[in-house]
Amino acid sequence: MSALTLYCVDHDPVSRVVLKSIFERDHEVECFDSAEDCLARVAQRRPDLMLLDVELPGMNGYDLCRRIKDDYATHNLPVLFISHREDLAARLEGYEAGGEDFILKPYALDEVRRRVAVVQRALADAANLRQQLSDTEMLSSLLLSNMDEYAVLIKFMRTLNESEDLDAVAQALLAMLRAFHLQGAVQIRAPWQTFTLSEQGRDRPLEQAVIAHMATMDRIFEFNTRSVYNFAGVTVLVNDMPVHDSELCGRLRDHLAIAAEMADARVQSLIGGHRLRATQSGLAEVLEDTRRTLANYNRHQDDLHKGAAEHLHGLLTRLEVSFAPLGLSNELEEEIVDMVHARTQDILSLFQSSDDMADILVGLERRLEQVLHQG
Repeated sequence: MSALTLYCVDHDPVSRVVLKSIFERDHEVECFDSAEDCLARVAQRRPDLMLLDVELPGMNGYDLCRRIKDDYATHNLPVLFISHREDLAARLEGYEAGGEDFILKPYALDEVRRRVAVVQRALADAANLRQQLSDTEMLSSLLLSNMDEYAVLIKFMRTLNESEDLDAVAQALLAMLRAFHLQGAVQIRAPWQTFTLSEQGRDRPLEQAVIAHMATMDRIFEFNTRSVYNFAGVTVLVNDMPVHDSELCGRLRDHLAIAAEMADARVQSLIGGHRLRATQSGLAEVLEDTRRTLANYNRHQDDLHKGAAEHLHGLLTRLEVSFAPLGLSNELEEEIVDMVHARTQDILSLFQSSDDMADILVGLERRLEQVLHQG
């Protein structure tokens, strides 16, 4: 990944020295002891990322972040807050101000590096996402300023029905929000994967933390201009509901509730398909094991049949040879031969039982094959 221009704002000189030492080898770093000095520098040169202490003299970190986010030239500038405060209110205020992440003091150096690397990857992902969106037919159609709300919902339903994976479901929800001129984020949850997606990128840490908290709350709820729609596999967070227009806001609530529920149904369908494929794969393995076992069993039984026949033939031959010098009567010889034949039949009946077991295994193989094909 390419080097970044980092602005570190902290009133503590030791913290500034530490932050500069962490990143100056790989990135260009400038440090400031006040929000006002940093803001003046931003007007001259826009950085790629800001590490921002919350507790600053004069303008605090939250207000500086709001100033940055309210300016069109810098509204996409990622901000990582640093603070001694660890309560949810502090994190929510950071999210409200537009921050990407929240680092708690005292921090481990490796943790700070990791957080910055996450944002760095998110910047690259967001750039790729914007490029992909600009190349799609959906974007051009969604830019039509007079698109009817129901047309948006119908287009979403069509796109959702064609979604073959979880990422496609999330992209369809974001596209619908854009068509309604709304900003927000989507979280998709499956047994093997959970991810959060917004226009700013994928899996932004503070966005993940806020949505994870909201996902534990009511099915549908609102606070200020935000609206949240929670289902088993989907959470949709809208940041800018038009609360000033109650009629439009009411219609959008209905559309979003329907869309979120339909998206969740699609997610559950994809989860079911994933489980079905896993079950089919397991059945196929069991079927193959059964076939191998049956083949080995049949070979073993053939060997036993052949060996038993040879031994019995040898026994009868030896009996016939042994009768002559013994001087037995014909009646006694016949009695001995009849006894040997009787025991031979007993042995053959045991082989018949083994053949019955082979038939059972064949039946099991056929049933497994039928179940697999029905799936």
